[in-house]
Amino acid sequence: MLMSTSRSREATAPRRVLNFVLASVLVVLVLVLAACGGGSSTATSARPHTDAKLFIVSPTPNQVTGPNVPVQFDVQGATVSPPQKNKLAPNEGHIHVTVDGRLVAMSYGTSTEIYGLSPGMHTLQAEFVANDHLPFADRVLTVVLFTVQS
Repeated sequence: MLMSTSRSREATAPRRVLNFVLASVLVVLVLVLAACGGGSSTATSARPHTDAKLFIVSPTPNQVTGPNVPVQFDVQGATVSPPQKNKLAPNEGHIHVTVDGRLVAMSYGTSTEIYGLSPGMHTLQAEFVANDHLPFADRVLTVVLFTVQS
């Protein structure tokens, strides 16, 4: 009897691990879809549109930098400013700055600095967003890869 109980526990342990992994993957998938606005087209149609264009001036692609990286943007067709409550305008917003998928700054101008990056290759993404911190219906994104030297 003790042996069958032991086997039963051994057989369910991998199943518990598998269930945990599947649940974790499902949670991550739901979070990714929510972050991307995945799903509802009515949410997208309710968002303001913009003709803004966003460029990362520095760092340049494949640039080698130190751990503190000055970042410079060029925004065309829009104004970069601090968020203004209850005022969504197609030509006004600010810049969300992410490094390696993690939000590191909100820039209310055309420059910012990122501090203390580890050595290696990094992905810098910038997105021009509306005053409510949400993306425009036609997302304005730009990306650059650069390397921090050790």
